[in-house]
Amino acid sequence: MNQVSLIGRITNDLELRESTNGTKFLGFTLVVSEYRKDVEHTNFIPCIAWDNNANLMVNYLKKGSLIGLTGRISVRSKQDGGKYETIVNINVDRVEFLEPKGSKSNDNQFKNSSNTSQKSTVDESPSDDQTIEDSILWD
Repeated sequence: MNQVSLIGRITNDLELRESTNGTKFLGFTLVVSEYRKDVEHTNFIPCIAWDNNANLMVNYLKKGSLIGLTGRISVRSKQDGGKYETIVNINVDRVEFLEPKGSKSNDNQFKNSSNTSQKSTVDESPSDDQTIEDSILWD
């Protein structure tokens, strides 16, 4: 089983892009906090949303928005100048908007769960043939 669930904030401005085969996608980074031995550690996790998920995220979210997502870990390798590089990201299958529209989302604290009553959920799984070049993913 390959499934990941994350809650975090979007760290960058969202820009819808298109692959060479016409598939719309959105590359973004999710900042997720974890606690080990009462010490907060921050993780910056690269994610990719496709088609409808990507369109909705660009239209309704912004840098700092709190979201929940489920997806799959994608690991690939590439050779660049004789060196191998491993690329890890999350392919987003489902995204939930965890803040009401128009809420102030630029603070660093997660909102109380009572503020999440107006959630919006989108399910979408990209097909296995959806691939994009590494060069257009992360400029």
